Amino acid sequence: ARERACKKAAELISGADVFLLCTGAGFSADSGLAVYADVAEVQAYKARGLKYHDICQPQWLHEEPALFWGFWGQCFNDYRNTAPHEGYAMLDRWAERRFRSSKVADSIRAILDEKQQQGAHHFETSALEPYHVAERAGAFYAYTSNVDAHHFDWFRACEIRECHGNTELYQCSSESCGGSGVWRAPLDFRFAVDKETMLASQAAS
Repeated sequence: ARERACKKAAELISGADVFLLCTGAGFSADSGLAVYADVAEVQAYKARGLKYHDICQPQWLHEEPALFWGFWGQCFNDYRNTAPHEGYAMLDRWAERRFRSSKVADSIRAILDEKQQQGAHHFETSALEPYHVAERAGAFYAYTSNVDAHHFDWFRACEIRECHGNTELYQCSSESCGGSGVWRAPLDFRFAVDKETMLASQAAS
């Protein structure tokens, strides 16, 4: 049954004009990352009676920052320390062969160019943006609920839409920051998290 389903999927993709890739937690799981149901299943949280939906609340940032950054910091570390699975490379090859340079892709870009000239949309991004979009997507798009930012390792920024954002991007909430916008954490940065308590310290590891 699985082989028939894969064959049917391959036939549909090969005959498609546009490929919209929609991914969720299961796609990250193939890289070895925990899905939402399991990411908070550790003894430190069980001892406090905390489930995933309890920890993913913004008030922890003020009430107990060490807990907030311990959870999200460990997620950040795991995402950075885990390589995307081979499926990303496979999908990128499909996109390159069939969808980025096709006639339909050229037509889509032409429509977007025309809309910009008409002032309907503004596509330019600031050079300060973490993921600078310097081109238009063709006929391949990726829409994901994953926050690991692994799509950016293989696909182009113009092709990706993250409905939940990702753990790579940060923004200051204080007016004293001077409107510095959104930035990406330094590539060599890791959070210092005590694996026994799952609490973060103020120092980076």
